[in-house]
Amino acid sequence: MDFNIKKGKDIKLNVRPVTVCVYHEYVFEGPCRFGTGDQLTKEYDLMHANELHHAFVEGVKENLGTVDYVNVLDPVFIMRDESFPVKDEMLAEMAKDVDDVDLYLVNIFPFGVDFLLEFQKRYNKPMALLHFGSNDAIFMSALRARGYEAYCWYTYADAPRTLKVLRARKVMKNTRILALPRANSTISVSACDSFLDHNEVTKRLGIEFRYYNMHEFLDQTQMVDPSSNPTLPGRKMDNINEEDAKEITAIAKKLMDDAEIVDIDEQAVFNSVKANYLAQKLMAKLDCNAFTAPCPDMCATRRLNQEQFTLCLNHSLNNECGICSACEYDISALAAMILLSNLSFSAPYMGNTSLAKMNAEDKVVTSPLLKKDKDGFERITENLGEVGGIGYTFHATPNRKLKGFDAEESVYALRPFAMGGRWGATIRYDFNQDIGQTVTMCRFDPTCSKLFVARGEIVAGAGYTTENCTEGVFYKVSDGKKFFEGALQVGNHIPLVYGDVYDMVVDFGKLMGLEVIECA
Repeated sequence: MDFNIKKGKDIKLNVRPVTVCVYHEYVFEGPCRFGTGDQLTKEYDLMHANELHHAFVEGVKENLGTVDYVNVLDPVFIMRDESFPVKDEMLAEMAKDVDDVDLYLVNIFPFGVDFLLEFQKRYNKPMALLHFGSNDAIFMSALRARGYEAYCWYTYADAPRTLKVLRARKVMKNTRILALPRANSTISVSACDSFLDHNEVTKRLGIEFRYYNMHEFLDQTQMVDPSSNPTLPGRKMDNINEEDAKEITAIAKKLMDDAEIVDIDEQAVFNSVKANYLAQKLMAKLDCNAFTAPCPDMCATRRLNQEQFTLCLNHSLNNECGICSACEYDISALAAMILLSNLSFSAPYMGNTSLAKMNAEDKVVTSPLLKKDKDGFERITENLGEVGGIGYTFHATPNRKLKGFDAEESVYALRPFAMGGRWGATIRYDFNQDIGQTVTMCRFDPTCSKLFVARGEIVAGAGYTTENCTEGVFYKVSDGKKFFEGALQVGNHIPLVYGDVYDMVVDFGKLMGLEVIECA
């Protein structure tokens, strides 16, 4: 299934190397001009400048050119004489294809900040400088004092943190969410803590929205005449057709063949894959690359029961291929998933999140979600150690790419969401195999003015052998009270990713002018 959706994980950061050099027309010495013999000639200056530019460009290519998420653009070389002219043609040369440039990586010798300031007045683009003596402080203080975005790296080893954060911002600005409301396009019944104002989200983060009627979506999962849908009579729509069904059957079969355990029948898997197929089909048509739908609102219509699928598998399959996809129409969680996924280059996991009750003396954790999985409960009591608190995240939407988009697919089981009817396919993942794994969590608050970020370490999992949203993971956090109070400020679903991208989440929040609530 390849609908050519522009996925966030495939977006690259375009970096343009720029050298600004000064040469001297005349042979003379002075307070900033010194040397002997040929060193004072124009020819020597030009030769030296070209050597510096060549070495700089080669260094950029060697250190950044092989980075998967960076695209190094053709370099620019600006030369000017000792009168320090700033000409329109010079600025235009640096500004070629300016709309495609995400970051200018500049090299100045011996002077050039004045030129960069003139460029910023016209174009206001992010700039970075690699450590080069006293120019570092001049560059940073001069640009930032005037409100321009500037970075300085001591070595290339410091660059990835900045580049990943800037790329995440670019991904946000290139995100269009296909949202399926039922009665309210902003929130669902179970996610009143989601963003209050989508226009504010677009203004702050750049994310855009495409709203699509829930019933129109559900009608198109039917293999019928595409002009016979009750919600759109006479309009030819994108219903699942016979060719689609062949591909859906193949996908469902492979999911079942590759699973460690299958506790659901083929038709039920087909129905859930069908929903995912249609979701991606419509995302491609509407130029979207993220997805959400309201679970309880849809459930209340009884349409899901009638169609015999849930959207759990849809979210799992979307997330693991780089299309962030959130349960319950929770767009605050979805925005956090997009951020985390594109900092970690791995698939996110979202769910109901809270702090477990813990008896420190007996090292016992209690949660209503553990009532069906004693194994998870026992593993927690064995692995607590000294902890500040135990948090948990539970939903039936784990995936096979938690350890990275380029990693091998993880071992998984296929089980139903519905306990009695045995329908609604879900991927089950045993988080117990990842005890000791660091995870990073974050969530935007309803006003899109705050960003909560936390770090944890997995201590147990639960729900691998059960149904519905009893699937989940437990992790220890450094300060349970901070974690609890931080969650109260932002909302329920706090997505997580494997790996430590905590500092980059903090950087992103500050870059976007958000209040960052930390729980390290």
